[in-house]
Amino acid sequence: MSKRLIYVLNNYSKKSDEHYFHVINFLDKLADTGVEIALIIEKSDELPIFRNPNIKIYPLSKGSKYLRGFKFLKVLNKLYAEGYRKIFIRISQNAIIPAIFYSFFSKLETYYWHSGTVLEYDRKHKPKLRLFIDEAKFWFIKTYTTWFVTGPESMKQYYIKHNVKADKIIILYNDIDISRFFISSDKEKNKEKLGISKEEKVILFVHRLSPVRETLFYMPYIIEEFYKNDNTEDYKFYIIGGGSDKDKLEKEIEQKKLSEKVKILGSKPNALIQDFYSVADIFINPTMAEGFPRVIIEAMAVGLPVATTDAGGIKDIMPAGQQEYIVDKKDRDAFAAKMVELAQLKNKTDLGRENRNHVIRFSTENVALMYKNTIFNHE
Repeated sequence: MSKRLIYVLNNYSKKSDEHYFHVINFLDKLADTGVEIALIIEKSDELPIFRNPNIKIYPLSKGSKYLRGFKFLKVLNKLYAEGYRKIFIRISQNAIIPAIFYSFFSKLETYYWHSGTVLEYDRKHKPKLRLFIDEAKFWFIKTYTTWFVTGPESMKQYYIKHNVKADKIIILYNDIDISRFFISSDKEKNKEKLGISKEEKVILFVHRLSPVRETLFYMPYIIEEFYKNDNTEDYKFYIIGGGSDKDKLEKEIEQKKLSEKVKILGSKPNALIQDFYSVADIFINPTMAEGFPRVIIEAMAVGLPVATTDAGGIKDIMPAGQQEYIVDKKDRDAFAAKMVELAQLKNKTDLGRENRNHVIRFSTENVALMYKNTIFNHE
């Protein structure tokens, strides 16, 4: 019996800074394992190009949200009639809720992927009515989806704590294209391409600048503390990411007279982000909320040492040598100290190579097999 999967991608654009760009290569690799894929794209300004002919695309981008919902059910019904019995949806409630209702009257299996320790933030900061509606939606999804998908391993305990039944939770990883993210031998050439002086040492941050992650709790404080130490003057911070805290951070950087040391570049297309990783010396990930942060496995794949907070499932995805550079989420001073320690570390290359070797377990090929074996092992 052929293995068929409906995969829902809620947004696609080559220009997007979101991580959905990774999904295209992943689906090609998943199709290589023998899975026939029907890709439903909710919104797009162009269509992706696939190498594998066993992937069919069904775009829903034209029309209002409600019209897209109607189109979604129409496509879902068509695919079900063709023998598709499994649907995998990342994050999109607009897709998972109607898919669950469809499953009530059919044999459709729904797989809903969610990973992120954001529920506590929502309960503190969202307006009551909005929170009530969102909590009701999440209750419906976690109660009636066939499988609740998350990763890495410790995130299972997080969702059990939030009343997702343990026996319906399955673990699947994020993947990394190790042919796109690799240890570069042309760092100086790459710096020239990006307009970065070859003498500069680069500390890189890539993520959304948002209240959920409490960006302004960490920066610019940890940057100021970093420069109070010896042998740190050659380093510059390159901050990539959009979000509601970006303008506020820019103002604080200017007020602290750090503009010469900190470059806030805004969002960059994920399709091009590997260029910035290739010129970095250290990667940082200060955050209060995480799930399975793809930015960390991107950094590890290019051989960067990483300083990060202990949020979400971060400890699960990092090798032994990196564990000492994971600090408590609320300890800004410890985070700054770890940045200094990495800056002064003589064997950064050894730590970087350990990261590269470790991250291969999350390669697209390995994760594609993991998806195939997990999703189709119920047959």
